[in-house]
Amino acid sequence: MSKYLTQCQSEVLQFISSQIAENGIAPTYTEIGKHFGYCPSNAYLHVDVLVRKGHIHRVKGISRGITLTDTAAVEMPDINDSEYWYEGVFKPQLYQRDVVDAIKSAGMKVKEFA
Repeated sequence: MSKYLTQCQSEVLQFISSQIAENGIAPTYTEIGKHFGYCPSNAYLHVDVLVRKGHIHRVKGISRGITLTDTAAVEMPDINDSEYWYEGVFKPQLYQRDVVDAIKSAGMKVKEFA
């Protein structure tokens, strides 16, 4: 990973990092461009440089598919664990509870659904 970033590249990386930390998802190219005052295609170019320098990953074809390379992996509970099954029936509430706990323990925010 290239350690050297221009001031603009550092600002874009910081914005992406803060959006992921605050919202749990990466910003779109439109949101990046709007924040810095340029068009989405220019935002794409800035993100592309950060990908090439190894600071972020991008999943092509996925909206908000930007991830930070230094993001810790979350160890998810095993869905096949007997704790989540009762007489062959899956208990999704228990599994969801443990997944949410794993995500929170990794320091990420979880959006609660009603």
